Amino acid sequence: MSMRSKLSTFSDFANGLFPHETDYLLSVQQFSKPENLKILNLVSYNSKNPLNRLPYDTTIDKRAYSYVKNWIADTLAKADVDLFYEWLLTIEQRVMTDSITPEQEKALIDKALRMDSTRYNFIRFYQVMQHYRDYLMVRSRIRYYSKVTDYLESNYKSYVKSVDLNNQMNIAAERIVKQLATNSDEFIRWEKLLTKIYYGKDLDGYSRYRAAVRLTILYYTNREFEKLLNLYDDLDSQFRSNIFYSKRILANYYHNRAMMLSKLKELDLAEKYGFLSIRQKNSDYLFYLISLCDILLNKGKHDKALRLMTNAIPELKKSNSFHSKIGFAAFYIKALLANGQIEKAVSYGTSFFDGYKKEILEYRWHLFFSAYLLALLRAEKYSRVLSISRRYKLVTREKRQRDTALYLPVILWYTILSEYMEGVILKNEFINSITKSGSEIMNSKYRKQKIKGLLNDLSFCLPDDIKIISNMLGL
Repeated sequence: MSMRSKLSTFSDFANGLFPHETDYLLSVQQFSKPENLKILNLVSYNSKNPLNRLPYDTTIDKRAYSYVKNWIADTLAKADVDLFYEWLLTIEQRVMTDSITPEQEKALIDKALRMDSTRYNFIRFYQVMQHYRDYLMVRSRIRYYSKVTDYLESNYKSYVKSVDLNNQMNIAAERIVKQLATNSDEFIRWEKLLTKIYYGKDLDGYSRYRAAVRLTILYYTNREFEKLLNLYDDLDSQFRSNIFYSKRILANYYHNRAMMLSKLKELDLAEKYGFLSIRQKNSDYLFYLISLCDILLNKGKHDKALRLMTNAIPELKKSNSFHSKIGFAAFYIKALLANGQIEKAVSYGTSFFDGYKKEILEYRWHLFFSAYLLALLRAEKYSRVLSISRRYKLVTREKRQRDTALYLPVILWYTILSEYMEGVILKNEFINSITKSGSEIMNSKYRKQKIKGLLNDLSFCLPDDIKIISNMLGL
């Protein structure tokens, strides 16, 4: 293999690394040879500058590149909480089936010396140690019994505390996901609990990261993006260590940060984190790609968004997630509309609706119909909009969300516009209906921005009337 080919293989490997991974690697490296550090510094630079990557030095001995590559892989593997969890499940299975080997027993005891109550997989490790003590006890195996017992007893209080807090988080998650934590008392209650857990440096990493995920949903649901920014600034520093490290968790963090920055209208940074989230494909790749394309559409990079989504159609066909399928369909329709491909958007939306009607109505109906009905409006198929809206009672469905922070009268406005265009209502009724429903929810900067965008979507049809409505709403 030529040196250039060898470096090509190394480059492909290095280009898949995340910036926080390279920061961690630089913080723990103890290279004695300067060329190794030179290589790692360039790996870090290229990871953070994907649009301006620099070539690797061909004058450095190829063995140095092999050494650095192996060192990176080994160092990250040792820090990876997902890989440790996989190992732990294997050990548990061996214990429960009476097939654990002496080597695995020794490895388990060695891990206990380093597995304190702040480590990410502490709860699961403690449970495996409980199973292992039972295994030793019934076999009168005393070699490791006292060590295992000492570990369990010394960490018992921490274990009980973590389990209790996770049970409380399960209750919190149900309230938050069902959007029941939107009143001030419940919001404060769960925010206080989750904040206490996340910032509890004496707690295990798994519990702390679960708290961060639930705080993310809580802040999103209540549109508290400034608070979310503070949380993510702290998470950012944590990810430069090995507390929460795995590629899966990092990709999820990049995706969530991209979404947060998008809501804060910091679209350049949002795009950067969005591309980081899809640098390596995982089970959430399609979900992250959809979010990135939403950011690109908001930035006016319509052709880039459509190209990414078109190239991802093979991934879509492999997906078993209706959540991702419906999300993809909605944003693919939006991307087609943004690129002026109106008839194709209508055709795709109609085919998808015919094929997944039941799933759409069960899962992400509002997202899908917000895109599909807009495509029908742009194609001047107003009677079709009215037919779908009335048949599936979409306006009534939408009004049930009025008390949530997420509510926007999208379907209502599309229906009112179609009624006006079909002569069902007069101009004054059209203007007054839109203005009244809009003014009722103009209670936050976020909603004002969303209403302004919604009116902009409708301005293609009735620019003068929409301008009157915008003025009446003070936009």
